[in-house]
Amino acid sequence: MIGSMQRQIARGLGQVRLAFIGVVARGSSKLLQLTGVSDEVLDEVELIQQVGFSSYIPEGSRLVVIPLQGKTSRSIVVATDGAPILINVSEGETCIYDQFGHSVWLKKDGTHITGDLFVDGKVQATGDVIDKKSSMQEMRGTYNSHKHGNSPTPDKPM
Repeated sequence: MIGSMQRQIARGLGQVRLAFIGVVARGSSKLLQLTGVSDEVLDEVELIQQVGFSSYIPEGSRLVVIPLQGKTSRSIVVATDGAPILINVSEGETCIYDQFGHSVWLKKDGTHITGDLFVDGKVQATGDVIDKKSSMQEMRGTYNSHKHGNSPTPDKPM
């Protein structure tokens, strides 16, 4: 009797698909085509991402696939890895990056941004704004104290 029950349980469990690793065959930010075990192809598998983050997952990336209710046809992707560009962070760091080499890297010594920065709105700083030559405060000091020959310094300091 116990042997019969064990066989029935094993048969039932054999019909339940467990989580597996797949590879992206066609990238997207919402629905992916992927290959799974033994080169099986799964079309339009939903990619679940964190609120506030949206990534286009490139071809060749590895992913974790969870078949909901054990059914391959109801699979979702919950994690991805192995894209062509990968940034290794140190303990305590976080990096948001894309496949073009742009990144926002939160490090112990501050935030590092790689690539051009476009801002739609005001930029305010509580510290100095510095370029390759000097800070804006140093430029103001130079301008405010400059004169041409015997002329006075600027009547409206910066």
